[in-house]
Amino acid sequence: MKILQINKYYQPDIGGVETVVKQYAENLGEGFDVTVLCIKKRFSFKTEQEEVNGVKIIRCSSLGSFWSMPVSFSFFWVFLRYYKSYDILHFHEPFPLASMLSFIISKKNKIVITWHSDIIKQKAIKRIVEIFQRKLCEKAKLIFTTSPNLLEFSSILKEFRDKVYILPLSIPSNKSISKQNNDYILYLGRLAYYKGINVLLEAYEIANTNLELFIVGRGEKDITEDILEHCAKTSKKIRFINKFVTEDEKDEFFKKCSFFVLPSIAASEAFAIIQLEAMIHGKAVINTDLPTGVPFVSLDGRTGITVASNNQHELAKALDKLTENVDLRQALGSNGHKRVIEEFSDDVIIEKLRKKYIEIYNL
Repeated sequence: MKILQINKYYQPDIGGVETVVKQYAENLGEGFDVTVLCIKKRFSFKTEQEEVNGVKIIRCSSLGSFWSMPVSFSFFWVFLRYYKSYDILHFHEPFPLASMLSFIISKKNKIVITWHSDIIKQKAIKRIVEIFQRKLCEKAKLIFTTSPNLLEFSSILKEFRDKVYILPLSIPSNKSISKQNNDYILYLGRLAYYKGINVLLEAYEIANTNLELFIVGRGEKDITEDILEHCAKTSKKIRFINKFVTEDEKDEFFKKCSFFVLPSIAASEAFAIIQLEAMIHGKAVINTDLPTGVPFVSLDGRTGITVASNNQHELAKALDKLTENVDLRQALGSNGHKRVIEEFSDDVIIEKLRKKYIEIYNL
């Protein structure tokens, strides 16, 4: 079976969606021949092909990016040249250039979509792009999305409910529960507007917890400056590690933390796979009640605590509750570890993906 995965970028260009595309491309196994069509992240006149870990990658020339989306004319030419030779076309949304292809391809093509999120921040182009997205969904045989919450939140997905199948994101499940505990609260991830770092800093300031707060990650300049300014003024214990960490470093942070906090404040946070990485290490998670997949991943009262988004007082109470009750956070962490193995492991999710591909192929 020949599958063409279509996405903005592909590794080594790092991002949550790129990680998912890589998982799907590399892990399907025997009987699946996967090609990834993407665009170079930086300006380049040259379209190039390579093979990595058994996956053929076509990286189209690029004129750079506009509103965080790549711009490439060669992308259309390359797609039109090759797409008819594939059994299944798998689109990853949102990706406006790919959505525009909906007016070119036929409903006879076997189209699969993974809907990672709605367009949230770029409101100026949202309505225009949604015209193409709806047309693509009309022609699709199957639409994956990562949580039932996202299905209910998305204005477009609800229109195509009969085509939607919930296929969560996943991680390897080969890690055991960590017994280490270095008495710190961990935030690890990108420093972006929707992550709620300012709310976390405010909550930690008013909380009674005596645990140190680790903030690990890089990102937007203004958020970095806010963290540095706060650290310079506060008397509380905050350690800011302003870097992208390796997988080994990330594992060490998770192993040694007391619990993990994800204070996201906007629906741009569609799933937050980082929660799974905390849970597989047996760590309780504090997350927020966004209308996306975030509270679907770590469940309130079962694997962690869910608080109202953008509410520093609720977050402060949750920080104190997990600080004071070691037995509770260990029980929540144990439940989280089990939930990842049963519901979010690579083995479970990739097997579901294989079966759905075969169903579509046999239509």
